[in-house]
Amino acid sequence: MNKPTKRTVKMIFHNKIQHDDHTDSYEFTTRGELYHKGNQDYLRFEEALTETESVQTTMKWDGRELMLIRQGTVLMRQAFISGEESLGRYVTPDASWETKAVTDKVLVTWPTRKQRGKIHIKYRFLLQGQDAGQHEVRLTLEEDH
Repeated sequence: MNKPTKRTVKMIFHNKIQHDDHTDSYEFTTRGELYHKGNQDYLRFEEALTETESVQTTMKWDGRELMLIRQGTVLMRQAFISGEESLGRYVTPDASWETKAVTDKVLVTWPTRKQRGKIHIKYRFLLQGQDAGQHEVRLTLEEDH
C-alpha cells in the first residue's frame, strides 16, 4: 500500500462571526500538512487555544463535503455541504452539545507550486438549537518549499 505523500503548507486562518449587532474575528498563522488518502484530501494543523491548550484540526474534503474534526481540549465534528444543513457535535471537558451548520458556501482549492490555495466556508451555526451567528472561515494555503 502506498503511503500518502505529505506536503507542508503555510496557512493563514481567518474566522469572522456575525451575531446580532456585533462581529468577532480572529486570525492566526500556522503550518500544516496536506495529503491525499483514498478518495479524499486532508489538511491537518494545530490550533493554539491558550498558552497551554491546543487542538489538532483535520479538514477532510471529498469534492462535495468538507468535514471539520477538532481533537484536543475541545472535540468537534462538523460537516459542511453547500446549500445543505448538517448535524455535528461540540464537546468540552464540561459539556457536550449538538451542533448544526446551515452552509451557504464551501470552496476548496488546493495550492500548487505556482498558486496559493484557499478554503472558504460560510455558514449559520447553531449550538443546541440556539443561533450562534453567521460564520465565515477563510484559509489561505501556500506550499512551504
